[in-house]
Amino acid sequence: MRAALYIGATGMKALGDGMNVVTNNLANVSTIGYKSQDIQFADVWYAQQANIGDWWQAQEDSRVALGQKGEGVFVNDVRTIFQQGALEATNTVTDLAINGSGYFQVKDAQGREYYTRAGDFRSDNQGVLRNPEGLALMGYQMQADGSRGGLGEITLDKSAIMPASATTAISLSCNLGQSEEHSVSLDNPYFSLLQQYASGATPPIAATASGYSTGITLYDAAGTPREANIYFDSAPTSGNGASVVEYVITSESDDADLPVMAGTLTFSASGELQDMSAYTPNGTGLNDQGGVDLSAWSPASLSADGLPQMQTAGSTVSVDFGIRSTGTWQASGTAADVGTDAARLASMGQDAAVSALATVNYAGAAPTTYESSQNGYPEGMLNNFTINNDGMVVGSYSNNKNINLYQIPLFSFTSEYNLHREGSNLFSATADCGEIFIGEAGTANFGKIAAYNIEHSNVDVAAEMVDMIITQRGFQANSKVVTTSDEMLRRALELKR
Repeated sequence: MRAALYIGATGMKALGDGMNVVTNNLANVSTIGYKSQDIQFADVWYAQQANIGDWWQAQEDSRVALGQKGEGVFVNDVRTIFQQGALEATNTVTDLAINGSGYFQVKDAQGREYYTRAGDFRSDNQGVLRNPEGLALMGYQMQADGSRGGLGEITLDKSAIMPASATTAISLSCNLGQSEEHSVSLDNPYFSLLQQYASGATPPIAATASGYSTGITLYDAAGTPREANIYFDSAPTSGNGASVVEYVITSESDDADLPVMAGTLTFSASGELQDMSAYTPNGTGLNDQGGVDLSAWSPASLSADGLPQMQTAGSTVSVDFGIRSTGTWQASGTAADVGTDAARLASMGQDAAVSALATVNYAGAAPTTYESSQNGYPEGMLNNFTINNDGMVVGSYSNNKNINLYQIPLFSFTSEYNLHREGSNLFSATADCGEIFIGEAGTANFGKIAAYNIEHSNVDVAAEMVDMIITQRGFQANSKVVTTSDEMLRRALELKR
């Protein structure tokens, strides 16, 4: 009977702990990122009873019965259920939810590392993203070359300035539609358009001198915009059905609109780009009267990827019409040496690489610019930022440029069941967690990061209410055992009297 009292007491104690777990789950039903717990019970050791069972025909190891008496119940484990919680949309970009596996890493002021599923982060007065307890969210700062730097606090300074960047490359894809010469030179037919340049005139090449022109804005190192214009006109052909179009590029300098590149584009009979020549001036490339000095124009230098380069606004700028050299120019000499012989033009040769979106010259079609781009930009201030599913924090600046600022990694463990709960929606890693893995959101074994969302608690209220009723009934039954055993013991003592 004394054993029954003890056993009943173990049941009450264990089920009381079970009620604590159920109550804690229900109390955290609205806690962001909370993971519910499940209590596991086990029976206590068993006492073996003497004089129970016998040996069968006196043979060894033949005992047919073994009497064991249980000694109650105890709490064997309290496990965390890491099931996904539901996501709820918010109106704040720094509310982050993980849809799948993984944890955010946060650090306190002493550098201690913690892990959390609660992504309700906000910027402090220094721009550092912190959780409500003041722990900083960790991420990789992105470098200018696109590589990732070291892991550190994510700081989003709304007053951050993006420095200006000078233009170093332009790209142009057009249908030129040129078949008629507007500028004619008997001595230098492939540079007749360049010879139309008039210093001080606005524009420096008259509209009637070219068949088509288009413009593009370039930027110098200070972010000052410099307008550049590209002029096109038909040139003499070899008579094999191919077409040749000469071009001139002019660009604003500090005090004038100067020619910075000139040359030819050669097209097949069907209008596909096949070859290109490019010349740039030594100095201004002009004579004392302000006209063009062809002897001062030489084949342009080629970039490492085979594009001709020009000097403008203090920068070296590569020009991409959709064709690039795989070697060097196959002819040399100045523009004055070409004369009427197209074979003397600097040529990229038959091995030139032509892209699928290269400039074309389809006869009968209206001249059109399909795409023009350049890589320079003025100074800009951070206006806003977004956070992608892969954790990339992208800054949007007032100069219409987007820059990758940080990437938020996710963390996982060999055994997340051995994470230590720290309260405040935080976990810490223990030695029993095994190896810690760092990965990119959306890749293998890691979930995606959803901005403008929070993850709800994964507590199932209905299941917890059922567990609460079962626990209550079990506790009541065990309490009845205790009171009944006590009554039996008291009656036994009364018999002695």
